[in-house]
Order: sequence, then structure tokens, then C-alpha cells
Amino acid sequence: MAPTHDDALQKIREEFQRIPLEVPARSRRQGSQLPWESSDLLSHALLYLCGSMKIDRAAVFLLEESRQTLQAQELVDRGEIMAGEEELAILPETPLSRLVAGKLDHLALHGPLNTTYVPLRAFGKVFGVLRVERKQSWGARASSITLLKAFAHELATVMRGLEIAASERQQVANMQALHEVSNAIFRSLRLEEMLEAVSQSLIHQMGFDRAKIYLINRDGDTLEGVLTMGQRGKQMGDREKYPLKRGAHPMVDLILGRAPDERVEKYRRTVVYIPLRARDENMGILMVDNLLSQQEIPAAQVPLLEAIAGQLSMAIKNARLFQGVEELSITDGLTGLYILRYFKQRLKEELYRAERTHGKLSLMILDIDHFKRFNDTYGHPAGDTILATIAERVLANARKIDLTARYGGDEFFILLPDTSPEEALALADRLHHAVADEPVALADGKVLRLTVSIGISTYPTHAGSIDELIKRADEALYWIKQHGRNRIRLYSPDIPAKT
Repeated sequence: MAPTHDDALQKIREEFQRIPLEVPARSRRQGSQLPWESSDLLSHALLYLCGSMKIDRAAVFLLEESRQTLQAQELVDRGEIMAGEEELAILPETPLSRLVAGKLDHLALHGPLNTTYVPLRAFGKVFGVLRVERKQSWGARASSITLLKAFAHELATVMRGLEIAASERQQVANMQALHEVSNAIFRSLRLEEMLEAVSQSLIHQMGFDRAKIYLINRDGDTLEGVLTMGQRGKQMGDREKYPLKRGAHPMVDLILGRAPDERVEKYRRTVVYIPLRARDENMGILMVDNLLSQQEIPAAQVPLLEAIAGQLSMAIKNARLFQGVEELSITDGLTGLYILRYFKQRLKEELYRAERTHGKLSLMILDIDHFKRFNDTYGHPAGDTILATIAERVLANARKIDLTARYGGDEFFILLPDTSPEEALALADRLHHAVADEPVALADGKVLRLTVSIGISTYPTHAGSIDELIKRADEALYWIKQHGRNRIRLYSPDIPAKT
């Protein structure tokens, strides 16, 4: 006995029940508006439709109301899933526009391929169409159209169910991400630690390719890139700097309230810029992007990022206040460099990090040549001017990751994380020239030419502990003093031990 119409409907329902909807979490297909579960559903469903009703081609289109177009999401041609993009324009007062508006229950077009469009409708709203094409005539057309409608109804119902489930999962994921990022924001009062933790949370919890934070400097005249975090961890590249003036950069314009220009708009689907503001005070910019993966950032994540930015802005403001108080207690009043007690604590931390990561850690001890003679000749105020000036040049030529401290009366420590002996020598040479090439002007108009001596040692090349690292750099400096001063010397075993 030939299968009845009801049998065919039952088979359609059974087929949808067999389609595996629980699939591993994966990213969306390139160009698809649907989560992977829906894309897998479409492949399976259209292949079944083509096989059961002897259809040559079948496709599902989703409605983009803002553009009044139908975008192809899946296309099957003669039993094969086809790649490529197709877009149908919905022109006013056409049969297709009436179909999408819900005024037609199907649309049939005759030609080399008999083409039929059936709306995908769920919860009373059309959100797409099913298009089928077949060379042969449909035969008992009313029965075939009824089956197509039944198929479209089942497909639309399952698709919308998946969309609702995916939306609910995303809401839960967003709330969890907000909780995790909030914890990261308030985990530390130290600015750099807090920014690093927040960036890591944004990437790991929300799946961005990269997070970057720009802050307005303390003088309020420059926007600086302070941290970039990618999937593989912290990346310290060149620190971007833009003057805080209209037209200097699109991000500056965004902070100052100017509309984003075409460079920002060009990447708006894969890059999001969120201003950081605390009580009407501009703090900087939070940027996240998916430029590497080219995955569109869902619009639903933008309000979440804005909430995170609000919390982050206040945390940055508080961290800067804490930093200011802390700096008063750990810096030398004359030079602005760290005091020795704090420096040694940081030295322990950096040595531990170098041990753990099998990295290198270099130490420079800088001594101002003949400082006592200058001090005795020109007086203590002149000596203070010399110390403050040399400290300024040390800070100006040190890197952001370096730590500088006042060691004694006229000696300075410069700690260089992740720095080899050769790199330390290059930095020391730059600092040596910075002092020698520009004289120091005293308050009374006198101009003094100064030189410095710099001893260097590196962990683990020359030393295996903090005490050894300091001792080896000091021995290299002592050797310079014994050989005329005004030099740079890297420790080597042939240097006699200091007695």
C-alpha cells in the first residue's frame, strides 16, 4: 500500500526527533547568523527533505529586517551541502514581500526549475523562508505543498526553540562572565595587577581574541596604551601614545565625545571600544576585538561590556589613589626612586619569577663619579641637584618594566627583568651617554659635566641568589673605580673579589 499523506507527515515529525541537537560547543560558521546547533539542524533537515520528496535544491533563508533582505544560511544541491552566499532582496509590493509579511502561505514560481517558497513562521512571526527547486512537476501539488508547509512548520519550531535555548545559555554565560570579571576588578588594589586580571577574564570568560586598555596619563594630556592581552597571555609591545586633542586619533575623539569616524565604523562588528569614565571623569578606553578569528561580537555583549567598563573605571580611580599613597611611603623624597627596602622586596619577587620561568634578570649599580668632590666644592644643595638630575635621567632611559632605586648616597640600583647580559650592556650604554652628553645646571648658573660608572651582573649567568647578584654587580663597579671610573663593566670571573 502506498504511504498516505498522514504517514508522510508522521515521518517528517519522526525525522526531526532523530536529528541530533546536542552538539559540542563550537564557534559559529563564517557568515552564519545561527548557532552551530541550528546550522547542523539545517544540513540534516534539508538533506532529508531533498531525499524524501525528490527535490533538486533546497535552501533556508533568514530575514534581515533592517536591510529588507533574505540571507541564505544553508543550501543543499543534489544531495550535497553547498558553500557560498546568496541574498534575496525583498522589494516592496512583490509576491516575496507579501510572503514575508505573512499574507501568503506559499509562493510558487514556474520555469526551468519549479520553485516554491514557504515561510518559516514561529510564535506568529515569519523569520525566514524555505525555498525548494525541482525540475520535475509536483504531481499532486496540493498534497506536496501541504507536506512542505508541515516540514517548514516543524523546522521553524525547532529552530526557534534552539534560538531561545541558545539565548538562555548566553544569558547565563554573560552573568557568569560579569561575576568573574567583577571579581578580577576588585581582587587587587594595584593597578597593573588589576588590569592584567581583568583582561585575562575578558578573554577567558567572554572569548575575545584580544583585550587592550588605554588610560589617560596623570597629567591629563595623553592617552596611553598600558596593556594588551591576547589568547596566549600578556603582550608588551610599544606603548601607543596619543595627545588628548580632537583629531589626534579616533579613540581620543571617542573619549572627547566626538562621533566615531570611518576607521572605527569599518571594524565595528569585530572591534568594540568602550569609554572608561568615573563620575564624569574620563579615564581611558577599553577595547576588545575578534580581528584574528573574524567572529562577530554579538550586540548583546555590548551592554555587558559597558557594565564592566563602569566597574573598571571606578576601580582604576581607586587604584590610582592607592598608588599615590603607596608611592609616598616607598619612594625617596629627593630622587623619586624607590627606597631600598621596597626595592629589595621587589627584587625577591622578580628573582622568584625568573626562577619559575627560567628567565634572565640583570642588575645595574650606577655610581656618580667624584660625587663627594662636587658636593664638597659646591655645597649640599648642588649635591641634591646632581642626585635629582641623575635620577631623572635614570627614569627617562629605563623601560616601563625596570625597577629603579636609590641604593646609597650617590649610588642607584636599576633592576632589569627578562634582560640578558648583552641587552643590559646596551641599556647601560644608553644611560651612560644620557649623563655624559648633557651637563647639569646648578641654581647659581654653574654648569657641571658629570660621568657615571655602571657595574652589571645577570641571573643566572653570574649569580644564583639575590646576595650574589648584588655582590657581582658591586664587584664589577669596584673594578671600574680601580681603573679610572667613567666606564661600564659586566661582571666576569676574572674580576677579583671585593675585599
